[in-house]
Amino acid sequence: MEAVAEVPDGPPLHFRWRRRRHEVSRAEGPERIAAEWWRKGPQETAVPTRDYFRVETREGHRFWLFRAGLYGRETSEPRWFIHGLFG
Repeated sequence: MEAVAEVPDGPPLHFRWRRRRHEVSRAEGPERIAAEWWRKGPQETAVPTRDYFRVETREGHRFWLFRAGLYGRETSEPRWFIHGLFG
């Protein structure tokens, strides 16, 4: 999935999923989920922070999206994923 946001930590303006472009009309979030800071040891790989968004497209479809990684702090290219769909 590909997404474009107006600001680095903001919700997507539009995203492409299954070769179709979806324009976002409303968005809620982010709800940030971070790894347990007390479990990070020197040998452990860092689990990227996730920002979850509930979005509605212009067509009325609702998606639950998340971005893995924080711009500039954890990665230079965070990745977007679809976590679920709403009926």
